[in-house]
Amino acid sequence: MNDLIFFSPPQGVDPPPGFPSPFSNTPHPIAQQAALELQRRLKNRQAWQHDFDAPAGGKMFGVLVVSDVNDQIGYLAAFSGMLAGKWRVPGFVPPLFDQQALDGFLPAGEAQLKVYEGQITALQNSAELGELNDELERLQQQRNVELAALTLVHQRRKRSRRDQRERLNLQGADEALLVRLSFESQQDKREFRALRHDWCERLVVVEEKSALIEQQITELKRARTRLSNRLHRRLFKAYTLINRVGERSTICEFFEQSLPPGGTGDCAAPKLLQHAHRHGLMPLALAEFWWGAPPKEGVRHHGRYYPACRGKCNPILPFMLKGIDVQPRVITGHGFNDVAAPEVVYEDDDLLVVNKPSGLLSVPGKEITDSVQTRLQHRYPDATGLLLVHRLDMSTSGLLLVAKHRAVHKALQQQFVQRTIEKRYIAMLSKRLPEYDGNGMSNDCGTIELPLRVDLNDRPRQIVCFTHGKPAITHWQVIAREAHTTRVYFYPHTGRTHQLRLHAAHQAGLNAPIMGDELYGEALERLLLHAEKLCFDHPATGRRIELTAPAPF
Repeated sequence: MNDLIFFSPPQGVDPPPGFPSPFSNTPHPIAQQAALELQRRLKNRQAWQHDFDAPAGGKMFGVLVVSDVNDQIGYLAAFSGMLAGKWRVPGFVPPLFDQQALDGFLPAGEAQLKVYEGQITALQNSAELGELNDELERLQQQRNVELAALTLVHQRRKRSRRDQRERLNLQGADEALLVRLSFESQQDKREFRALRHDWCERLVVVEEKSALIEQQITELKRARTRLSNRLHRRLFKAYTLINRVGERSTICEFFEQSLPPGGTGDCAAPKLLQHAHRHGLMPLALAEFWWGAPPKEGVRHHGRYYPACRGKCNPILPFMLKGIDVQPRVITGHGFNDVAAPEVVYEDDDLLVVNKPSGLLSVPGKEITDSVQTRLQHRYPDATGLLLVHRLDMSTSGLLLVAKHRAVHKALQQQFVQRTIEKRYIAMLSKRLPEYDGNGMSNDCGTIELPLRVDLNDRPRQIVCFTHGKPAITHWQVIAREAHTTRVYFYPHTGRTHQLRLHAAHQAGLNAPIMGDELYGEALERLLLHAEKLCFDHPATGRRIELTAPAPF
């Protein structure tokens, strides 16, 4: 089989006793060795005529270490999606889908989608719609001018009537004049309504013509969506998954509540496992890595290893791994019950501030109940409040503010809303920041403004998104530079999920992941991010409280 490449594992490195979880952050050494061999092949870019360094040219690759019937060890290679515009490239395993099944419906469906797209574009760009919209805008402006002019006339008349009534109050009532003034007032209202009604009738003619075209566009878009969804369902029915015990299933069966996300089944991991099962190879270890330029939205660094994604792969890989002894996921730096208790830094009758250790949740999660909140509840069994005012990531250590009463909690939260609470974090970055930027200016401090939202296909990761992301602002300052690292202060102006971690790691931020960041960098024993300083106004006394907790790194 040409796709299987035999190799010798490093001396002293044995295959793992069970298949390491594909969702672990650090691959087994034997898989890393296979990945290094693939990376040497990738350096010959002409082999696939793909520019990995071009914008959006980066690609996720994967290797699966396997053993054959003779217990010889080798590896299979795969890429996510397409490479150089092709699904099939020599030296890499094929895609999951049945090409013959796709050929039976997909070309005709895609052709019809193009017809819809062409019709929609033609209507949107049509001269008739453009002229109607221009005419509508012109008429609306003219209507506004005439109504505004009449309003001014009526205001002058109203002031005149008011003056006449005031004189009547001084000189004595004149019933006939009062009736006439009242009639004039009503007449102005009728005149304004008549002009507005006249304009409505003039506008509705143009609006109806424009609405007819817009309705055609809407119907075409609905038809396009319906066809796209039908093709989507049929497409994924052509993806038949198999496992080692001989079971078969389509991808759609694992997404009963909705359509599978686009690209499900096209990642490297499912391609590799499918190929191994088809050819009777025993999977031993998996590694996936990014090669080339980083993506525009998410964080991927050249040559770094990443676990299988949660949105697309998490629902299907357990089925594909059935019949294989899979080791539990290794979460680096999370000691759970071994984590030290949070130290109380400040306490009074209204609130307390604790120094949260790395590896402890702020509040209970779906799978892990141990947290700062639960430990404080055990420490203060008679307390009825104990509400965390804010949170820190599980991997982040540092100062956490806790209210003992709901009124105090509400008052402190209001300070967060008004941004009067000051926070300072200290972090160790995984590279040395240059002393000067590209314009020759000092690179010792700055501000990062990158809007963030959750990565819907790979929670809990966040991505940069200028369309749907929430504003996120971070001020930063260099403390010290070492040979290969940089120690910095972070001053978050907003409090988005993973804000400091993503602003540090993203190419449009500092392009330097925080050391130990298993999501956006490389895992270590812990994430080197610490909430070092916290300043707030005491809700009861109004006194400014300033607390610090030295970083443990």
